Formats: sequence, C-alpha cells, structure tokens
Amino acid sequence: MSENKAQTRPGQQVNHPQLRIRTVRTPDGLFVHSRNSGLCVLDPVAASKCWLRPLYAQVAVTERCNQHCWWCYTSSSPSRSTEWDTGELKELVRFLDSWGILGVAYGGGEPFVHPGIVEVIRYTWENTGLDVSVTTNGYAPTEEQLDSIEGYASEVRVSVRRPEDCAVLRRFIGRRFDLGVNLLLMRGSAHVTDELIDRCTEVGIDDFLVNSFVAAGRGAQHRHLEPGEEDVAALCRAVDRHRTATIKVSGRLAARMKTSGHRYRFVPFSGEVRGRIIAITADKRVKPSSLSQEAYPFDRPEEIPEIYARMVSGNVQ
Repeated sequence: MSENKAQTRPGQQVNHPQLRIRTVRTPDGLFVHSRNSGLCVLDPVAASKCWLRPLYAQVAVTERCNQHCWWCYTSSSPSRSTEWDTGELKELVRFLDSWGILGVAYGGGEPFVHPGIVEVIRYTWENTGLDVSVTTNGYAPTEEQLDSIEGYASEVRVSVRRPEDCAVLRRFIGRRFDLGVNLLLMRGSAHVTDELIDRCTEVGIDDFLVNSFVAAGRGAQHRHLEPGEEDVAALCRAVDRHRTATIKVSGRLAARMKTSGHRYRFVPFSGEVRGRIIAITADKRVKPSSLSQEAYPFDRPEEIPEIYARMVSGNVQ
C-alpha cells in the first residue's frame, strides 16, 4: 500500500493531511465520505446484510422557535421551553462520533434560538469527524452567529415557504458554507414551489430539497393539504424545467415520483428505508425520522444503538 492511501474499516474515521475520511457499511452499500471535500462515494457491491448504524442523525436542539407556523410538524413556537443543555449536546455528539455515523443535522424548533448553538456547531467540527449541517428559517440567526459558524459547518439549509421569504437568503450567500433551500409541497402549491426555485436560481442558489407536507404536529388538522397525485405530477414538471439545478426530494416524494410516468434517476435513494437516519428530539427521544410518531426515550447517549437496533428490527415495545 502506498503512503498516501489509508485502509479503513466500516465506521472508522481516518485522519489524513488533506482529508478526513469516514466509511459506513449499510444494506445500500459502502459509503465513503470526506468531510473536508464534501465527496461521498457509494459502493453498492460492498453492502451489508442489515443496518448497524444510521448514516446521519437529525438532532432537534430545541422546541423553541421565533415563529409560529401552522404547518409545523413539531408544533414549535416562542413559548416552548424544552431544549438540550449545551454540555449534554456536546456529550451526545461525542457519542455519535464514536458510533461512527457520517454526520449530524441540527434543527429544531429553530436551532439559532438555542443559546449554545454556535458553541455546539464549532465544537462538533473541531472535536469530531462528524459532518455538520444546520437547518433554519432564515430569520432567527444573527449576523454574529452566521459569522461565527463560517468554516465550522458544511452546509446551512434555509426553509422557504413564501416568495417574500426569499429576501432573507441574501444574508447567507457568499459565506464559507454550502447553502441549500428547503421547500414544502402542499396540495395546490406546486406553482409556488416552481416560483421559489426560479427566484432562488436568479440569485445563484441551485441546491433544493423538496419535502412533502405531512399532517402532523400543529398541521395535524390539515390532512386535506397533503399533496395529491396532481401535485406530484406538477412537481415533476417543475423538476424537468430546472434541469441545471440540484433538486433533491424526500424519500416519501421519491417513491411517488417513481410511479408518475416521468423517468428520473434518484441518487442514491429512491424511497424511504427504516434505518438510514435517526431523529433525536429535544426531549431525549429517538425516532425513525423527524416526521415519525414513534419515539423511544433514553437517558444516556450510550442507549441509542440498542434502541436503534430494536427500531430497525421492529422489535420495539
């Protein structure tokens, strides 16, 4: 073996003068990820028989939010008070790092209302090999917070719901992290999604994640607004129209788009699979995803792998 290569075991972090590489073996294949370069390679031949760990953990650092949106699946609001202690968050990310997953995605609530969020983001980047992503509504972060996380997060994603919200994106452009926009498809709203993509691409943003509205949390009374087949078809037309943009969709939407008659190549996933991710709530529960109603409490981070194994196998009570 030459000196500039490193052999890895699945889940092992490798330090290299230029690269920090981590591998995770899954039933989808072997993922090889370099946090510094952002390169992620999937070798489907080296697949495992079962899920031993997720790829990512979605961590809700708080239930508080500076807004009170009717569609919020976590029912976040300014009056909510449940949130992680900063020291306990650091303990959590140290454990997740030792578990060997690829990264963490900080959310909420609104993560930038948490008093320790900048400290936690910088700590995660400096003291672990975890990739770091943060999702925000765009209105909460201060200029000081955004300045302080530059170079300590791979990606910041801004959730945009209305055309007038696009103005907030200018605060995030040109900083030392990748910028993406999260969109929400509701019944009858595909034309808004199309317009938002147009407005974002005009200012140089070309990374989008489209989620499907799910009647949960504060939005539980609005099941009639979950997207129908005509909305999925309209989204397909919007995707076709924006060929130069990178448009990602949730596993739920990918499964529906596969049957729409349009021919897409979904990379790397084309549907939802239990075990790819976990969600960790602000009140210390583990869920199969942030939208799931299943939730299993824990006291210490070391309990998470056992909960995950039972969750993936279906042997949960």
